[in-house]
Amino acid sequence: MRALSATTWPARLTDVTRTLLERTIAALDGTEDLPPEGLRVLRAAASGDPRASALALAAMCLPVYTRVLDAMLRDTLSPNIIHGGVKANVIPGNASLEVDVRRLPGSTEEDIEARIRERLGPALSDVTDIEIVITSDAVVHAYEEPGGLFPILEAVIRDHDPDGIPVPAMAPFGTDAKHLVDLGVPTFGFSPLRQPVGETYIERWHGIDERVSIDGLRWGLPVLYDAVRRFCG
Repeated sequence: MRALSATTWPARLTDVTRTLLERTIAALDGTEDLPPEGLRVLRAAASGDPRASALALAAMCLPVYTRVLDAMLRDTLSPNIIHGGVKANVIPGNASLEVDVRRLPGSTEEDIEARIRERLGPALSDVTDIEIVITSDAVVHAYEEPGGLFPILEAVIRDHDPDGIPVPAMAPFGTDAKHLVDLGVPTFGFSPLRQPVGETYIERWHGIDERVSIDGLRWGLPVLYDAVRRFCG
């Protein structure tokens, strides 16, 4: 478990994350909304250089954003549950470890297994069976497809917030979108909220005192309604 817990795989820019970083840099460069050191971090992450990316993440002042951007730049692995033994006075004959893996678009199950075995080392890998319990590929949409859903979401955001800058982003968590995509249903994560300045609500996901602001919901509900109305015609 210690070998897997220490796993940090090289950064790899996907098309969506590259677009997110480049559009954010273009929007904020020369403004007072982001200090120069913040722009340097974004440029380093957008460079595609694994070493520069690692240094950029280490320089981020808020750990929550480091974790989120880190999960968008690399495959992640989290060993979460250990099973072993049947009684306190009996030496276990075997043990199992349940690992949560999140693959970036383009990474395969074979890639991940090879990396896990490399981390385990020959001695441990030779006596380890790896079984895939639940799996699915990353969901990627053509967000700039003419006549698609994403341009509608962009237009709705701009109409309700003229200063808003819509950008695509990759969600570093699992969703039901993989089932909808198989049915031909265009799916994007879209939860419009206008949060108070300084509110790092990402930190509240499944955390202590999970919440969003009432004012954020008051702004976001009409935006969501408008997006559905326009898409449905």
